[in-house]
Amino acid sequence: METDDTDRKMEELGGNKRLSETPPDDDCCPNLFGPFTVPCRSNCGHWYCGSCILQFWNYSSASKPCGCPMCTCMIVNLMPEASLEQQPQNQEVAEVLKSVRRYNLLFLGGACGFIQKVRELPFFIKRIFQGLMDPDTNDTYIAEIRLFAMLLSIIYRATPLDFIPTGGIGIGRVFDCSAIILILILRLVGIYRRRRLMQHVRRLAAMELLQE
Repeated sequence: METDDTDRKMEELGGNKRLSETPPDDDCCPNLFGPFTVPCRSNCGHWYCGSCILQFWNYSSASKPCGCPMCTCMIVNLMPEASLEQQPQNQEVAEVLKSVRRYNLLFLGGACGFIQKVRELPFFIKRIFQGLMDPDTNDTYIAEIRLFAMLLSIIYRATPLDFIPTGGIGIGRVFDCSAIILILILRLVGIYRRRRLMQHVRRLAAMELLQE
């Protein structure tokens, strides 16, 4: 009996936590380590700044939901604080809320989620290309672009088109080699951009020292 009562109380507490529409007063953003800006609750119950958690997602796989930094649960839904919808919003807050809604639609699941992913295909490709140009990114994007190349080769085989010379190695290998070459080019571009940025920062620092 005592065990049943304890379980019931835990369920009630868990339900209250899930229904909470505002972050705890004594809490702070785990990513920012400061006050919440555009607070959003994940489906696992943890609170983050909307911009912080989306920025964290930018450094993970484009085609997968963001993993919760607190419990590693896949975040498939972000719920903004209820009061944000009821008060006047500046442009920055409105943009964050728009990005949060877009994220929720991407990982909605089912037919609606699949349709949204197809509609957002240019966004996914852009995210992958940006990730490949970042020298510090992980290898997840490399696997994704090679998978995308494989899908393109399957689509090409299913059509009557036959304008790509294969040289006897097969269309699948052609698409895969093309993807690898593209990856190398984008990585080199990213390294070049990083070096240019570092040179620009050094020049600005030298100019400030001369002015002092």
